[in-house]
Amino acid sequence: MENLEHLIYDWNVEGEQPPRPSRKIEFDDETLRDGLQSPSVTDPSIEDKLRILHYMHAIGIDNADIGLPGAGPHVQKTVERLAREIVEQKLSVYPSAAGRTHENDIKPIVEISQRVGIAIEADLFIGSSPIRQFAEEWELDWIVEQSAKAVKFAVSQGIPVMYVTEDTTRAKPEDIEKLYTAAIDAGAVRICIADTVGHATPWGTRNVVRFVRKIVERTNPAVKVDWHGHQDRGLGIINCIAALEVGADRVHGSAAGIGERVGNAPLDLILINLRLLGTQEAKATVKPILLQGAEAKLALPPLMLGKVYADFRDDRSYHASLFDLILTLYGTPFDDRAVVDLRETLRQERLLA
Repeated sequence: MENLEHLIYDWNVEGEQPPRPSRKIEFDDETLRDGLQSPSVTDPSIEDKLRILHYMHAIGIDNADIGLPGAGPHVQKTVERLAREIVEQKLSVYPSAAGRTHENDIKPIVEISQRVGIAIEADLFIGSSPIRQFAEEWELDWIVEQSAKAVKFAVSQGIPVMYVTEDTTRAKPEDIEKLYTAAIDAGAVRICIADTVGHATPWGTRNVVRFVRKIVERTNPAVKVDWHGHQDRGLGIINCIAALEVGADRVHGSAAGIGERVGNAPLDLILINLRLLGTQEAKATVKPILLQGAEAKLALPPLMLGKVYADFRDDRSYHASLFDLILTLYGTPFDDRAVVDLRETLRQERLLA
């Protein structure tokens, strides 16, 4: 096939370029927990959740937040079913479950872990910024004490802990240091910087991640650092990239960016952009895919339905895929009488090629 690279001049590789992280980049998928807080989605059936879990496994997602079992028996049942699927089907995606820094939220995670036979990561969260402290009428000393107590309890029950400070990007440096130091001393294996209301810019992201990285290096260098971002300012993707540039080990996101308010960082686009920042071989793996019919309706969250996907990986399918792409762009149904015959002809030509 003719090399067409001379037709494009790529300013992205001239001059300043982003540094490539030396550590392995990890991904946490929040679709099945944080994503379901979107006002535009309904709670999927367990069959759909299992299917989504298998898609995470197929594309190499490292970790999936599968729910908040402290919310009640219904969520506990779902979390246990998803965790059991991971164990029985030997999926590579690792399960985590959210909870407040309280024993009542930790106990269901421990019990499900013991029944299923996998130590589900407990993602324990608590507010950290002055405005959260004011709204909740919390004193910092109480937050530190509550955090350390919860982490110690979870660790004593044999489950790993990621300690999450909500609204970290609006918290005071001295408060962040006290909270993370206490959590690490109590046994947390991960700490998570949360841009809970999408406040951070890429510069702010780098500042806070560098600051937290220094805390970890002083306290326990083995502890991993996570970044959890939202889309309120439309900066979810670039903030994830910025966090990875300066030391984050794992970034969080959800399918199509679904989540509360305007959504979480869109994990699909994070993955694509990181590939496109990589080598030529990595760039070549980014392909748009056509999901059609019942498969699309089952596989995608509601906010992704009707968006444009086309598959150009097979040269024989080029014209059929291009025609479908044009129809989708103009909102023309595939079974419209004006196009159905031509579409079928193109698809038959593909099969005969």
